[in-house]
Amino acid sequence: MATFASAEDAGAGIDALYAGPVLVLLDDRARIDRILNRLDVTDDLIERADLASELVRAASRHEDVVERAVLPALDGRTNDGLLVQLATQRDELREAMDYIHHRTQHLAPRNAHAGDAQGLEDAIDDVAERLRALLKDEDADVIALVPDLDPPAQLALEKVVKRALRHAAERPKPARTPIGRIASNIATKLDHVFEDASTPGHPGAETIDG
Repeated sequence: MATFASAEDAGAGIDALYAGPVLVLLDDRARIDRILNRLDVTDDLIERADLASELVRAASRHEDVVERAVLPALDGRTNDGLLVQLATQRDELREAMDYIHHRTQHLAPRNAHAGDAQGLEDAIDDVAERLRALLKDEDADVIALVPDLDPPAQLALEKVVKRALRHAAERPKPARTPIGRIASNIATKLDHVFEDASTPGHPGAETIDG
C-alpha cells in the first residue's frame, strides 16, 4: 500500500485500489484499517481484545478471498518468487491470528487477557505488524494489477470474488469443505454479535462498524 500524507489521502487511495472487480472487498479492507488505527491509540485491554477478535475475522475473510479468487485471476501476471513470498507471509499471519482466535473465541472481551495478558498483547502487536506488511505488498503487487485485466477478465473476476466472499472463511485456518466453511462461519458469527456501541460488553463496536 502506498504511503499517504493524511488519513483522508489513505482512504482515497484504498478506494481507488479496491474498485471494479474487487469493490466488494472494500468494506472488509476499510474495517481492517479502522481497527488497526484504533489499536494504535487505545490502551484499554477490554477494547483491545474486542478489536483484535474482529480484526482476525475481517483479515481472515479478506485473505481467503484474495487467495482463492484474486490470485488465480492474475495467474501469469505475477512472478513465482513474489507469490511464494506472499504465501509465506499469509501462512505466518494465519498462525499468529490463530492464537488470538483461540484466546478470544467463546469468551467475553473483559476476560480475554486473563491468565497471560502480556502474551495476548504481544500477539496483537505481532498480528498488526504482519497484517500491515502483507496488505502493503498485496495492494502494490496484486490488487494494483486488477485494472490491467481486459474487460471480460474483469467481469469474470468480479463474479468469482462475489461468490468467494459469500463463503469466505472467518477464522484464520479455513475449513477444507464448503459445508465446513458454512458451519465454522456460523459459529464465528454467533461469537461476534456486536451490540450497540454503548454496550460495555463490546467496547470496540463503534470502531468496527465505522
